[in-house]
Amino acid sequence: MTESDILTANVPSGDQVIKKTLYMRGIPKWEFDRYLRKKAETIGEDCYAGAGWQVTLSPERQESIGVCSLVAVDVTLVVEKDQFDDFLRSFRKNFLRGGG
Repeated sequence: MTESDILTANVPSGDQVIKKTLYMRGIPKWEFDRYLRKKAETIGEDCYAGAGWQVTLSPERQESIGVCSLVAVDVTLVVEKDQFDDFLRSFRKNFLRGGG
């Protein structure tokens, strides 16, 4: 059994889940790691899982927008349909940024 198999053991597959990739900019990977480590029951390399959900982080990279350079991380969520909205709302709330 691979690490990926162990992490997905708690997450149903097929049409019972919603899979969504969020293209997050301006938030370093260590911040996602810190948040997910608190919530996860199982932790692998760049993969975190709990009851009915799994989150995978891409490698951190730099993206340029004009003269600005931002850190970018792709966050892939696989969550049971019945808890997807609450999970996504909580996840986004934890990474809100203000500015002006």
